[in-house]
Amino acid sequence: MRARLAVFIREARGDVPQRVFARKMGVAQSTIMRIENEDQNVTLDTLEQLCKAFHVDVGELFPVTRGMRVYPPSARVSAMPASTMIHDSAAQNGKSGKSGK
Repeated sequence: MRARLAVFIREARGDVPQRVFARKMGVAQSTIMRIENEDQNVTLDTLEQLCKAFHVDVGELFPVTRGMRVYPPSARVSAMPASTMIHDSAAQNGKSGKSGK
């Protein structure tokens, strides 16, 4: 998983310096460096920031590349509707993670 996220971040960053890229993403430069070096245990908050910044679902942050093992979904996961997006579940239930609605 770390390698897949590192691939996504490196490709998304391109030739932009880590410091500039991190500032645009709202994370520390050291976070981007550790993700790219596969040394970072990424928090859910960081994944959420990246999803929002790139306007992607969390699964898109982990592209499958040649030589990487792909695990089949479990029966429980495959029973979920394909349109369900994990980070949208609170919004679909009418809940907000922020106070002062």
